[in-house]
Amino acid sequence: MQSKAFFLNILLGLALAGCTHLPKELENAQKLLDSKPDSALDILQHPPRTYSDANRALYGILLFQALDKNNKTLQPDSTISFSIRHYEKANDKQHLAIAYYYKARLYKRAQQFDKATELYLKALDLTENETNLYLLGKIYSDMADLCAIQKDFTRALRKYNESMSYYKNAGDTLTANSKIIDIARMYFLLKDNRKARWFYKQSLSQSSDSFLRGMTYQEIGINYYFAMQYDSAKYFLNKSLHYPYKGTSYAIRCYILADLCFDINQFDSAFYYASLALQYPSTFFNQRDCYRILANTKYMQGDFKSMGKFMTKYQDCTDSVRKIEAQTKTSVLEDLHQTNGAVSNSRQSLIILGIVICIITMLSLTIVFSLRKRSRKKEMELGKAKETINEKQILLRDNLIHKIAENRAEKASELKKGSIKEREVILLEIYNRCLQLENWNSFSKLMNQTFNDLILTLEINYPELNQKEIVWVCLFLLHIPLAEMALILDCQMGSLYKLKQRVAQKMNLSSTKELELVLQRMSNEK
Repeated sequence: MQSKAFFLNILLGLALAGCTHLPKELENAQKLLDSKPDSALDILQHPPRTYSDANRALYGILLFQALDKNNKTLQPDSTISFSIRHYEKANDKQHLAIAYYYKARLYKRAQQFDKATELYLKALDLTENETNLYLLGKIYSDMADLCAIQKDFTRALRKYNESMSYYKNAGDTLTANSKIIDIARMYFLLKDNRKARWFYKQSLSQSSDSFLRGMTYQEIGINYYFAMQYDSAKYFLNKSLHYPYKGTSYAIRCYILADLCFDINQFDSAFYYASLALQYPSTFFNQRDCYRILANTKYMQGDFKSMGKFMTKYQDCTDSVRKIEAQTKTSVLEDLHQTNGAVSNSRQSLIILGIVICIITMLSLTIVFSLRKRSRKKEMELGKAKETINEKQILLRDNLIHKIAENRAEKASELKKGSIKEREVILLEIYNRCLQLENWNSFSKLMNQTFNDLILTLEINYPELNQKEIVWVCLFLLHIPLAEMALILDCQMGSLYKLKQRVAQKMNLSSTKELELVLQRMSNEK
């Protein structure tokens, strides 16, 4: 808190130095921003009297700071845009960096991540001398959030560490501790559970702040949920509901609880928590999943009319998510920004680079022409190699299916004479023997060999898929009968379609039909 006050005092000093007559309401709002942000916002939301351009620009920054601290919508856009134009014209880099930051926050909350990234990078260009450590911590934290949303977890981890370092150097221990939770989450998403658990313990031991403890319990609960340890997940998620929250945290807690309750067939509770999550600030991603849970719950309860309504809302959110995912990634924009900055700082380097490219192009054309005949031959050999690989993949799958059939034939007499329970036991023994189901490492190795490294691909590209869902994918590709698939997965026949839908959702596919096509392609292509 002391560092935040220090940050505001610097801003106040700069404002006083640049304005000969600071209006009383702006001065009062500045003093209240840190200790009583709601009171500061109340002052700033009254229509201001005529200001000089300098005071009007300062008013824009103060208004957006107050709105941000009170978790309100950052508006109007024209207010902060005026501040930016004024500080650009005045070449006031310190104020301009802050104005860029708050307009970037506006775009971030509107889920226009590409526009937000461009402004964060502009703000960084103006604060590279590290005179404003607190602002640097905020910028890197927000950019890390964007990288995490876009599933660039390694880059997000690096930026969260940078943010934590700036907050520590600025003396803001509390906010630095909040980055520990973000770092732990990235390690979890990168499947380094040992480091994730260590950082969560650090978070609980280093701070008694209620917001941070609530966030930590939330993240621990989510980890347990994805590990399918439902009792522990439910305990920590319920515990997190009793703590205060910021931003979309409460909606996330309720959404995960809803998904958990649906998985354990507590449909009324699933409906309750999904509905509750929609009453709090959330992203299109969370809203989409809440409507999925609501639609599936109504389907399981036979209320198809309500299910249709929720499916419509689910599709609307899915369309919004696709628009977000179609935006240029933060990593790409950052790399382009760094490249453009380097080029603008050295036109001579650009000329040299152009000459080098021309030389390389000429040499490349010469080499390509001389190797053209060899390339054609290589292409033919590669085509034959691909055909051979695909034939081997098909042979491996057919051999595995044949092995299951042989084992079933050996037990044909027992299957025919046995009771339902005895037949189920025999079938499970057959599948366990043929597929190594009781040993995940052995099963993964067998399926990777059979289906073109399928499990490895799924674990890397879709880390949110759990083991049960991955097993379903493999059984589907082996064309295992639905009744036996339900027996292997220890679920009801009616739950298989729900599981299939969940796999499609986690793979960001619009339908189960598309899922089937994607899985077939993944299992065959090399």
